Amino acid sequence: MSETVEIAQAKSIRLKILSLVGYDTAAASSAITFVADDPFKAELFEQQYNRFLLDYGEVIARTLKAIQESKEALTLFDTPMS
Repeated sequence: MSETVEIAQAKSIRLKILSLVGYDTAAASSAITFVADDPFKAELFEQQYNRFLLDYGEVIARTLKAIQESKEALTLFDTPMS
């Protein structure tokens, strides 16, 4: 009998990040710490990470830049619109 195993959302987010950064565990660790299992932050990080494909050849530098840009972008969503 086949059993369906569901991956928890947090593990799914972490697995996606690990794959995104090419299985570089140092880069993944930094990204996972920033994302903190939040689906919105994970999506924002992924979009920012993909923006810097040509600008940063080194995975750690690209990850740190994506985290920095994501933190700055988060302020747009935390500030009430007038």
